[in-house]
Amino acid sequence: MKKQLISTILLFFSFLLAQNGKTQSNSPQSNLVAQKIAKKIKDTLGLTPQQRNQVFQINMDLNNQKQQVRQETTIQDSLIIRIQRIENKRDTLYFPILGTEKYQLYLQKKRNLVNNN
Repeated sequence: MKKQLISTILLFFSFLLAQNGKTQSNSPQSNLVAQKIAKKIKDTLGLTPQQRNQVFQINMDLNNQKQQVRQETTIQDSLIIRIQRIENKRDTLYFPILGTEKYQLYLQKKRNLVNNN
């Protein structure tokens, strides 16, 4: 009985450490991805610094939402669907910042702007 309890406790702490490590290691990467996307959009569409900062914040918010879903979801198919729902919000969030003309240009170049290449 004691061995089973000790094993369970060790497993629990291992899980907590693994989850904590995921969160900490992905935060700087998410920040870099958000910066890269914001810079590409700023350079391509000629955004003001304020617009660039707003696009960056949207990207950080989306990355944080996706990270939270990754931590909460255990089934791969469900994870993909939930992340896609979050990703589908991007265009709607960009429109008020970009305006009609730059938004149309964004849609034409979206694949190259949003991909992490």
